Amino acid sequence: MSAERFDWRGVVSRALFSLFVVLAVYNPSGTSFVHWVLEGFDWFWLKLATGALLATICMMLWTTTVGVLGRRGIALIVAFCVGTGMTGLHLAGLSLFAGDTLLIGVLVSLAGLFTVGLCFSHLHHRLGGIMHTQEVPK
Repeated sequence: MSAERFDWRGVVSRALFSLFVVLAVYNPSGTSFVHWVLEGFDWFWLKLATGALLATICMMLWTTTVGVLGRRGIALIVAFCVGTGMTGLHLAGLSLFAGDTLLIGVLVSLAGLFTVGLCFSHLHHRLGGIMHTQEVPK
């Protein structure tokens, strides 16, 4: 991918994709893959295929994030998400343990982590001219 074509729309699309995947797996509204599976064994093969697809996407997001950011980068992004979330809650006058606030915060932070993992290489290349490569073992 050329660095010249990566702009804010690329970041937004990756953020929406990450948020969609995370909330598709589980969300507190009751309309997620986990809730669908727990309803029963009807549509078993469709549930199995959907679960395999979601698991594959989540594994790709995770391996990309770990490969690009590393453990220290992940720790920094998590610390940033916690700090931002707690500041937002404090400014809004909300409690962390009211309703599903903590769960939603964790899910949005995970989506944010995946977004940074997907965008970091592009942004690093565009801002600093540094390309990230990975050797593929033969």
